[in-house]
Order: sequence, then C-alpha cells, then structure tokens
Amino acid sequence: MEGRRLLEDDREPVGFDWARLASVKPADLGLRFGFGAVIALLASVAGTLGGPRFGGLFLAFPAVLPATLTLIEKKEGTTKAWADASGGTLGALGLGAFAVTTVLLLRWNPAAALLLALLAWTVVSAGLYFLFRASGLFLRQDRLVSKARS
Repeated sequence: MEGRRLLEDDREPVGFDWARLASVKPADLGLRFGFGAVIALLASVAGTLGGPRFGGLFLAFPAVLPATLTLIEKKEGTTKAWADASGGTLGALGLGAFAVTTVLLLRWNPAAALLLALLAWTVVSAGLYFLFRASGLFLRQDRLVSKARS
C-alpha cells in the first residue's frame, strides 16, 4: 500500500488547500517559529563573531525547513518528508542561482539585480522541479527510499 501511494503522490497536482490551514495546531506553529528563531540567532552570533560575510553564509539556511520536515515525518510519514526535502533541495539550488546573479549584478543596478535574481531563482527552481517530474526522477528517488526503508 505504501509503495503504491508513493507513486500516486508524485502525480498530485501542484496547489494549495486553504481548508488545511485551519487544521494547523498552535504547537506546530510554535515549533516552526522556534526553529526559525534559533537559526536566526545563530546567524546573528556568527555575523557578530566572524563579520557580516561569514554571518551571511548562515542566512541562507532554510530556517523553517527542519521543523517542517520533522512535523511532516511525524504526521504523514517519511515518504512525504522525503518528498518535501527533495523540493527543498531544488529550491536551494535556485537560491544559489539567486545569490550568484545578485553578486554579479548588484553593483551595476541594485533594483534590476534583485529582479533578475528573483527570475533566476524562479527559473532554476521551477525548471528543476518540472524536469524531475517530467523525467520521472522523483519516482525513481521514491523507489530508492522505499527500498532503503524495507
């Protein structure tokens, strides 16, 4: 049953269900807030001790992702958490494209640099997502995870 659900989950349409928002528990929101606050605090301390460039490295950490993955794994299982972690990885690659674009263009025109960096992030993240989905790489990845868990 779990293996069958793995394959069907990857075929779910992309979207957002507003009705599920009402089912979020305050404790879950607190956990996400706590993770985010601790990570922001660590980035601040790193910046204070090592300088702004060193501290900036830590600002790219996806502060809410660890809490979200923990909650998803607890409520929906490892497979769903793995899928979200995979999406987070693709988003992180898009964030890398954002950073490179910003560094290259910021001195030329800050406003245009940020707009082009946003475009780079969108194209890389969405492009990788649709490439993985269309090529079946997500399905192969899920099969590997389900074999590893067996």
